[in-house]
Amino acid sequence: MKRYEQTWDLEPIFSGGSSSEALRRWMDAIETDMEKLGGDIGRLGPTPDSAWKGAVLALQKTNAALNEAANFAECLEAQDTADAGATRLTGLLDGLRAKLKTLEVRLETFFLGADDEAWEAFLGEEEIAPVAFTLRNRRDLASKKMEPEREILVGELAKDGYHAWGRLYDKLAGSLRADFDGKEGAKSLSMGQLHNRMESPDRAVRRRAFEKLEEAWGSVADLAAMALNNQAGFRLTTYAQRRWDSVLFEPLRLNRMKRETLDAMWSVVAERSGRLVPYLDEKARLMGSEKITWYDKSAPVAMEEKSYSYDEAAAYILDQFDRFSPSLVDFARMAFEKRWIEVEDRSGKAAGGFCTDFPVSGATRIFMTFGGTFGGVSTLAHELGHAHHTWVLREKPLWATDYPMTLAESASTFCETLILDAALAGASSDEERLTLLDKKLDEASTMMMNLRCRFLFETSFFDERASGPLTVAALNELMLSAQREAYRGALDDGAYHPLFWASKLHFYITGYPFYNFPYVFGFLFSNGLYDRALKEGSAFASKYEALLADTGVMTCEDLARKHLGVDLTRPEFWEASVDRAIAHVDDFVELARKKR
Repeated sequence: MKRYEQTWDLEPIFSGGSSSEALRRWMDAIETDMEKLGGDIGRLGPTPDSAWKGAVLALQKTNAALNEAANFAECLEAQDTADAGATRLTGLLDGLRAKLKTLEVRLETFFLGADDEAWEAFLGEEEIAPVAFTLRNRRDLASKKMEPEREILVGELAKDGYHAWGRLYDKLAGSLRADFDGKEGAKSLSMGQLHNRMESPDRAVRRRAFEKLEEAWGSVADLAAMALNNQAGFRLTTYAQRRWDSVLFEPLRLNRMKRETLDAMWSVVAERSGRLVPYLDEKARLMGSEKITWYDKSAPVAMEEKSYSYDEAAAYILDQFDRFSPSLVDFARMAFEKRWIEVEDRSGKAAGGFCTDFPVSGATRIFMTFGGTFGGVSTLAHELGHAHHTWVLREKPLWATDYPMTLAESASTFCETLILDAALAGASSDEERLTLLDKKLDEASTMMMNLRCRFLFETSFFDERASGPLTVAALNELMLSAQREAYRGALDDGAYHPLFWASKLHFYITGYPFYNFPYVFGFLFSNGLYDRALKEGSAFASKYEALLADTGVMTCEDLARKHLGVDLTRPEFWEASVDRAIAHVDDFVELARKKR
């Protein structure tokens, strides 16, 4: 079996880590380019011409360069939360992004002033046409914002306000530790490591890990509440000045989807997610209780669940990817061999996982902590799905690769499904089949219950926050109410997670508000894609990549209409997807009862 390194290699991007001289020169060049671009924009005429084209292409190029540097700094902070140099770099790069945002707003002013006929002719020019979709969207959104000077001020204030609260939370979460007694003795664990302990087959270990998690976040809940309240206050004030009448206006625009699509999806989930309750109830009984607890809901149903080394996980993923698409497996193999993946289980790493891209060098990097479970294998496949999506788009201009989170999560979830269904098809015993059915239904309950509770919480939080900051107690109560509704009464009354609003990073991501419903969209949309793959066989691989290639230049609705022939604003597609996601509930219940 081939062996792969468990730490990534960032040196090919910028050598020297947070002290990189190459990065410093890169950032200096960005500043120089922005100064020139500012002068060029100041000399633009009112009618689209070659100077306009030069400014648009220069702005796109500078955006790519800044993304290259900012994503590198993100990787540095994730691999070592104590890297003060990386934290400083992030602050400096946020400053550069604020300056670039100012240039974007100034250029968009010219977009707004252009005659419609001249504007459309400009978008048809050879070098501009590939990014016409993005430019058209930017012009439309600019028309719904404040006057440019005020938008520029908002961007400047966000650097040391809105985004700074996000950075504070990241630092808080990364530095938080809990003392934990396990088989290896007493250890100080990060929140990411503690979360991994909640996947233990030993219920006592899971319960201690959950209690330690609540205790740790309880010790800093007042600080997390400050960050959440102040971020929300900034957004609400900005939205009011723009006369946006809903906090969902921005997330829907970012995700390129209509409110009708969101409402259709959630209405079907709300109607049919109750069918998962028998699964959760039967799983609870396997765990020795009548109702499922927060720390049991994602626990393995077998005491001796199969463990995987990282190399075994890689081999398994490559084998299943190869069955679907040569392009997918070739990419994944390259990512393993070139050390584009960081999975080492060590203290000092950030919690969670992500995939980030480097648009100039054409590379990606994957970050996670691999715990040796099948869940870890699934997460690795998920992040490789993200990375492959970026790889498919690597030869397109930056603004033609800017796909929304909804569609990003479709690609990643599709790869997860490939792995899980392959394992389920190859199950050799009732015990193994039960374990894999649990994984499948746990994913469904996470998407249709856990993610729904996040959406319900965030919606109610913003409603309440309009009247002023919320206390820790009020935030806890909103979270409990959301969990009760989303889980349809399936959770044990004494084992909810009231501090979930504090422990979940997604509530604090300033670049993507409402970081929840895109996952549900991606999960259900990928079910539709997977159905096509099953029906069409190997011929679907090329169609799948054609769909991925269009994700940067189409809305969700147009993409689905073109490649799948479905209307996302109607319930029918979502009903079929939900039904497929929960199709194995009866199978799980039957096998679980045989085991008891």
